Amino acid sequence: MKILRVGFTHGDINGIGLELIAKVLSAPEMQELCTPVIFSDANCFQTTLSTLNLETPIQVETISNPADAKDGRINLVNVCKPSPAIEWGKQTEAALQAEASSLNAALNAFKNGSIDLLITAPGKLNNDLDSHSMSDFIRQALNTDKEGFDWIVNNRLRTLQLHSIKSSTDLGEDFAKESFRNDITNLYHQLRQDVSEIRPRMAVLSGNSKLANDIHELQEQGITVFGPFEAQAFIEAGNHMHYDAVLFLEEEEARHQLISKLDATQTYGYVSGLPLVLSNPMTGISYPIAGQDKADETAFRTALYAAIDTYRNRENYAIATHRPLEKQWVPKGRDDYKLDLTKEE
Repeated sequence: MKILRVGFTHGDINGIGLELIAKVLSAPEMQELCTPVIFSDANCFQTTLSTLNLETPIQVETISNPADAKDGRINLVNVCKPSPAIEWGKQTEAALQAEASSLNAALNAFKNGSIDLLITAPGKLNNDLDSHSMSDFIRQALNTDKEGFDWIVNNRLRTLQLHSIKSSTDLGEDFAKESFRNDITNLYHQLRQDVSEIRPRMAVLSGNSKLANDIHELQEQGITVFGPFEAQAFIEAGNHMHYDAVLFLEEEEARHQLISKLDATQTYGYVSGLPLVLSNPMTGISYPIAGQDKADETAFRTALYAAIDTYRNRENYAIATHRPLEKQWVPKGRDDYKLDLTKEE
C-alpha cells in the first residue's frame, strides 16, 4: 500500500499550531503511517520544540522542494521569507503572512503531486462555524468547479450548515429549491465516496415545512434524506446519532448548541467534494496557552487519522465503481442460452 504524503500547515505561529504538529509527529508510529511534509519555517519550528518536553526527540529533514520529501523522515519545507519571529499569544501581521505562505505552498505542492492530503493547524484563515471560506478558497486555488462543503465532525456525527437562499418571488423560490436539491444530491454522492456508506442517511433540520415536497422528490430518486425536522426537538431526543449526516438549514443557533456539547478533543473540521482531502482540529488558536506546552493534540491526531481514512475510502470507491458492468437482459425459458459479455451493444 502506498505511503501517503501528508502536508501540514502551521496556522498561526504565535498560537498552538506548531506545538500540535510537533506533539503528533513525535509518536514513532506516525512515520510508518505517512510521510509528513510540514510547510513552515525551520527557525520557528525549532523555537517551538525548545518549549516542549517530548518523550521522543524529533529529527527534522529540512528540504527546499516538497517533491524531495523522504519516507521515514519528518520533512520541513522552508516557505517563510524572511523568517518570522514568534511572539507567543499575540496577533501579528508577520504571523498572518506566514500562515498565508504556508497554506499557499501546501496547495501548490498538492497541484504538483508532491502531497496527497492536507492538515491545517489552527489559524486565522481556518473555517469558523458559519462560513464556507476554506472550501471556497481551495476551490479557487485549485481552479476547480466542484462544489465543496465544510463539515464539523465528532465520531459518527457529521454536521453541516447548508447555504440558505432567501426568496421573495416565484422565480427566486424556484431557484432556492433547485439549489437545495443540488446541494443534497452532491452531498449524498460525496458521503458515499468519503465515508464508505452505500446509502448514507441524511437528516435536514429546518423550520421550513415546504421542504417536505423537495425531500420526497429526492427520496423517489433513491437519495436517503429525511425531514424537515424541528431542530431543538430532534437534538433533545438524540435523533442526530441515528444519521450519517445532520444538515442544518436556517438553524444556526441549534447547531452551535449541539457542537458546544461535543468533546472538543474529538472534534475536527473537514472539507468534502474537492480534489484535495483537507481536515483541521476545531481547537482554536488558543493564544492564552501558546508556548507553554499545554495544548492537547488529540483533536489534531483525530483529524489526521480521519483525513487518511477519507483518502483511502475515495480510492476504494473509485476502484469499486470503475467501469461497472451494465445490466444484462437474458431471455427466460431457455436453458441453452449463453450470455456473451464480449459484445458491445
